[in-house]
Formats: sequence, C-alpha cells, structure tokens
Amino acid sequence: MRRVVVTGMGMVTPLGNDPAQVFQEVLDGRSGVVRMHAFDAVGDLGTRIGAPVRAFEPERIPRKHRRSMSRMAQYAANAAADALKGAAFPMDTLASGRVAVCAGSTTGSPDAMEEFWREYIGSNSIRAIPSTSFLRVMSHTVASHLALAFGITGSVVSPSCACAASNQAVGLGADLIRLGRADVVLAGGADELSVLSAATFDVVRAGCRGHEDAPHTRPAPFDRTRDGVVCGEGAAIVVLEELEGARARGAPILAEILGYGESCDATHMSSPEADGMVSAIERALADAKLTPADIDYVCAHATGTTVGDAAEAEATHRIFGGDVPVSSLKGHLGHMLAACGCAELILCIEAMRRGIVPPTLNLSDADVAPLHLPRVPLERDIRRVVSNNFAFGGINASLVVGRPPAGAD
Repeated sequence: MRRVVVTGMGMVTPLGNDPAQVFQEVLDGRSGVVRMHAFDAVGDLGTRIGAPVRAFEPERIPRKHRRSMSRMAQYAANAAADALKGAAFPMDTLASGRVAVCAGSTTGSPDAMEEFWREYIGSNSIRAIPSTSFLRVMSHTVASHLALAFGITGSVVSPSCACAASNQAVGLGADLIRLGRADVVLAGGADELSVLSAATFDVVRAGCRGHEDAPHTRPAPFDRTRDGVVCGEGAAIVVLEELEGARARGAPILAEILGYGESCDATHMSSPEADGMVSAIERALADAKLTPADIDYVCAHATGTTVGDAAEAEATHRIFGGDVPVSSLKGHLGHMLAACGCAELILCIEAMRRGIVPPTLNLSDADVAPLHLPRVPLERDIRRVVSNNFAFGGINASLVVGRPPAGAD
C-alpha cells in the first residue's frame, strides 16, 4: 500500500488565511465570532452571531472562472492556489490525469439558492435567473470549479456529508493515492456563511442563541454553559501526494496521513451516539496500525451542543481515557461546516510542527466525561494526532495524521 503525505496547505478562515498565522491566533486566544447584523432582518431567528471570513481576495481568481463561482468555490480556489504554491507543485502537470480533486461542501451555495428561489417565486418566471445559477447551487460546485480553475483532468469526487465532508475528502483522497488511482489529490472542503445555514441549526434547536453583546464568548465546547453551534465559513485544501513521488520531486513533506475511519450511527438524524464515534476512531487507528497509546493529541469535533459534546467526550474517554490532551477549535473559528475537518487537520499539522497543543476557547467548567482538556497552550512532543468530525445523519469520520516520515524534510 502506497504511503500518503501532505505537501501543501491552504485555508481561508475567520482568523485569516495563512496556516501559521491562524495557529498563532488560536494560541493567542483570538475568536473569529462576531455579531451578524444581517441576521436581525430575519423573523423568529434566535441566532445573531457567526464567524465570517476575515479577509478575502476574489480577484486572485481569473474572471472567466470567477463569474460562475459561488463564494464557497472562490474560497476553495484561493485555498487551493496557496496549497499548490506551498507544495511547490509543477502546475504544468495538473492536466496529466494523475492529479485528482476530492473536495466537498454541505450543499451548493445557499446564497445562490436563495437568489434563485426569490426570483422564481416572486415573479413566477425564470426570465431574470442568471445562467450560472445551477453552477453555483449544484452539490459538486466546489470540486468541479477547482478542477476547471486548475485544469485538473483526473478523478473529481465531492463528498457532501456536512460537518464530516472535508475529513471524508482527505480520507477518500488518500485512498485514491493508496490504490494507485491518483498520484496527487487536492483534498478538502468549503462552505459559506448564510442566514439559511444558521437557521438550519436554529430550527432544530442546535444553534447558539443570544450573546450578541459578547459574541467572542461562544461557542463553548465541553463547557457547562454550552448552548449551541455558531456557524462559520471558509475553505481548507491540502495537497496529498504519494510519498516516493513527493520525495523524487523534492517536495516539502509536512505530515503523513496514517489512517482513516468512518461509520454511521444509524440511530437518529440529528442526535449523535457515542458508539458510532467509537467505531470510526477505532477503524482509523486500525487503518494506521496504531493503538490509542500511540496518539499524543485528539482534535475534537465538539461544536458546543449539549448532547453532541457529551457523546463525543464519552466516546473519546472510552478509547483514550483521561491522559491524552483533547481540545476543540470551534471556539476560535466557529463551525466552518464542510471546511472544518480539513481546517482542523491543517492546524493539527501546525501543532505537530511546533509541539504545542492548542486549548479550547471559552472552556472554564467542563461537565462531560473526564478528559484532559488544557485551558492554555500545552507544550508537548506531538508525533501523531487523531482528528474527528461528526455530522447530522450520524456520519462519523476520523483521521490519523503523523509527523513526516524519517528522512523527509
């Protein structure tokens, strides 16, 4: 089985767009959550805060590609460009057929959907609907636009399992390389912050309500006061390569994808179960041929919901006990939805490179199963990390990532 390494990373987030800078913002205790005044116009919506992208340069994308892109596709294209640049990847080989795209989103662009239906229902006509509407609302809009923007002619795969999507994308992308179906994969995910996204969580009573005067205090993963998800947005893309090919071209090798596991609770659409989470983590560890004792840090999904955080803490404790450091990055970034898994993977790689476990923001009084939940940055020799993401539908995805193989730069 061929080994898979990460050679480039790119991200667009509520705390900035450079992985090293975003990680430093996390260590400094910064939050990307702000008051969303645009949400005030929506009747009966309890959510009034969110985590929008801080800075973004759409003009980096040629207009011929940008005109059919939603914001989420534009975020992904910028992240992919940075990842390819960081990997020093030869752009003239992207059309070789041996490069693939595996990138997901929760749905197509919710803003484009709203635009479409407002026009159609308001006029009962399609006269004013832009010809690019479907290209922005189709479920594979992120993956297909990445392929078009970079001239990639290999496989294009688009997982759309919401919060688990980009973890799945990395795992599936690694499998494409392992099985010899590709040598290089652009993997990750993207989503855009929309009132419709926030409303989805609000309707099922999973969204954070109130806190307009102190948005930076939410969400509060694992904390006794936690009261729901805060939606964010952005994109995260990594360049995955087969190890020997990366070495042959002198690529910077940042980390190795050691294992991937997934499962489905098959019990409830929106209430998570610890058993399913345990299965996904155990499968990832088995794929990596590792035991829980081999893991130095667990990056939790933990979105700040009462039930979800408790189930995840129980699952994590059942596998790792209370000694391995565990933290969630949602307090800093909000919930970046389909982008969260790959964004967290990138920050896990930064954690390994620096030897620092990031803390959980807004956690002061945990009321979950006893875990080692550092409140401040923790210096630690981090060799291997488990990064987890869990989605509505009972979808569970777990990645195991390790430091670069011996002999890698």
